[in-house]
Amino acid sequence: MVKIEYLATQEIVHSDKVNLLILVDEGRTRQLVVITDRPTAISISAMYSAKGNRMAYEQFVKRSALYVMMSVVPEALRRLMHIRIDALMHGQYRAMLVRKDTLGEPPMELRTPEAVLLSVVSGIPMYIDDHLWRTQSTVFNPLATGTSIPTNTLPLEMLQEALQSAIDSEDYEAAKKINDEINNRFPGANKKGNQTTL
Repeated sequence: MVKIEYLATQEIVHSDKVNLLILVDEGRTRQLVVITDRPTAISISAMYSAKGNRMAYEQFVKRSALYVMMSVVPEALRRLMHIRIDALMHGQYRAMLVRKDTLGEPPMELRTPEAVLLSVVSGIPMYIDDHLWRTQSTVFNPLATGTSIPTNTLPLEMLQEALQSAIDSEDYEAAKKINDEINNRFPGANKKGNQTTL
């Protein structure tokens, strides 16, 4: 497993509903992009930013329902936990809250953006499966002006926009790949009235 941490939130141009969470490895050589809704992204970003100012962090965190929940979990128990991102299912990463000392108790499944928020609030470390990291992460460049997002994590609306853009620019190879991804993950989405099938 590869240890990862939250680094930043990025907005998507022309989207007021979706943001990107940037997760990096300890050496900051590679990054994983997680798509999330704007309110969750704002919460994570604000919580992370407030950490540098102890008073602001305490005030912000203490109003958080997540903080209230984590305050009843003793520090010693939190040290026995970690978050593991171990699969990509239906275009979303699966995150699990795992207790290292539990014999037979199943891990708790979380939405990955909420797992990131939990990690930022509580300090519970996050890890990702090696194979998933190798196949889904991209090289981290702190000077980059854009971010690559794996096609297999894009929501239908973004895939359809990317398909139309590829068709408009006559990049039919990319259009075919995007169309295949839509057909695999969203059967029936390319039927008449939604999108033209290639």
